[in-house]
Parts: sequence; structure tokens; C-alpha cells
Amino acid sequence: MEKTENEEEEQRKRADARIKYLMFLSKLSGSQTDIEMYENTNVRATITAPQANSEHFIVSNLETPIGKVEKAVLRSSDIVRITVAASEILRNKEK
Repeated sequence: MEKTENEEEEQRKRADARIKYLMFLSKLSGSQTDIEMYENTNVRATITAPQANSEHFIVSNLETPIGKVEKAVLRSSDIVRITVAASEILRNKEK
């Protein structure tokens, strides 16, 4: 079964989007972030490393409403939104 040109173009677009997404994730490493979790829990943490498959984020200095944790792993499925200042991304780009 041969792929049509439209299918090949769509596959290229998906591959390009995935590469850009992974590059963005790599720029998050070392960034101070505010994270909105499921059920309206707001935390602050430094992203240490996102997993390439996007299932987990490894964080440090996690500040939660009930205390601070030096290192933790957050499930992506529990995260509603990650907010990071553009200056954090630009600072990490220079490294």
C-alpha cells in the first residue's frame, strides 16, 4: 500500500512538530516554573528533566502548599499548565 503525497506531507509535519516540541522541552531544563496541577493545586519547581515520552517531569525544589520537596517526579497527566518566564527559556538557551 503506497502512501499518497498528502499522507507523506502530513507525516513530515507531525515529525517536525514532534522535533520542535522535544527541543522546547529540552530548553525547560533548569527553568523555574509555576505548575497548575489537577484539582487546583498550584506548585512551583525547577524542571530538571522532562521525559522524552512526555509522561513525567523530574523536578527539584518543589514547593507545594504543604511543604517543600528537594526532588520529585510529576506525572504529566496530573499537570494542567506549566508557566515559565520567557527569560528562563532564553537564559537556558545560552547555556
